Amino acid sequence: MVVQRSVVVIIPALDEADTVASVVRCATRADVGPVLVVDDGSSDATAQVAARAGAEVLRLATNRGKGGAVAAGAASRDEDVVVLLDADLIGLTANHVRALAAPVVAGEAVMTRGVFTRGRWSTDTAQRIAPQLNGQRAVERVRLLEIPGLATSRYGIEVAITEHATEALWPTVDVELPGVSQVTKEEKRGIVRGTLKRLRMYAEILRQLVFPQRNTPSR
Repeated sequence: MVVQRSVVVIIPALDEADTVASVVRCATRADVGPVLVVDDGSSDATAQVAARAGAEVLRLATNRGKGGAVAAGAASRDEDVVVLLDADLIGLTANHVRALAAPVVAGEAVMTRGVFTRGRWSTDTAQRIAPQLNGQRAVERVRLLEIPGLATSRYGIEVAITEHATEALWPTVDVELPGVSQVTKEEKRGIVRGTLKRLRMYAEILRQLVFPQRNTPSR
C-alpha cells in the first residue's frame, strides 16, 4: 500500500505585508497541505495580513534570518514534506506549488528546486547565473532539519541546502516555474535601503560559500 506523504507550505517573511497575502492565497489554492508563514521579527503587519489570507502564523520575537525562520518553521511541524516559498513572489499559481511538491510527495526525489522562466528579465537572468540560489523548493522535512548550520545560515540558506544535498547525493529534480519572479529589494525598500539590504544578502551568501557552517543540525 502506498502511503501518501503529508505536506506543509512554509513561507519565511520579514516585512512583506505588501506581497505575502498573494503568495499565501496561491499556496492555499494548491491544496497540498496547511500553509505556515514564519514572521521573522517583522516591524510591519506581515503576520496579520498572512493570517487574514488564510495562513497559520509562527511569530519569532527576534529576527533570525531566512535560515533561522525556515528552521523554526520546519521544527514546529510534523508533516513529511516541506514546500518553501518566498513571500515576495509575483506570478505564482497553485499549479506551480503543486509541481514543486509532486516529485517529493511521490518519492521520486528528496528535493525539488524551482527555476524561474519567462518572468522578469532580472530574475530570469539571476536564475541562469546562480540557479542554486532559488528559494522555491520542496524537501523531505527530516532531511531539511539535518542540514548543518541551517538555523544560522540566514540568507545563505540556499547555499547550505545545495551544498548538503550535493554531498549527501540527494536525488533532486529541477521544476520550471514559468512566469514567476520576485519583487526586488530596491522596489520594496527604495534605492538606498534596498541596495543596503541586497549587499547584506550577498555578504551572508558569500559567508556561507567561504565558511560553510558545520555546527549541530537543527532540531
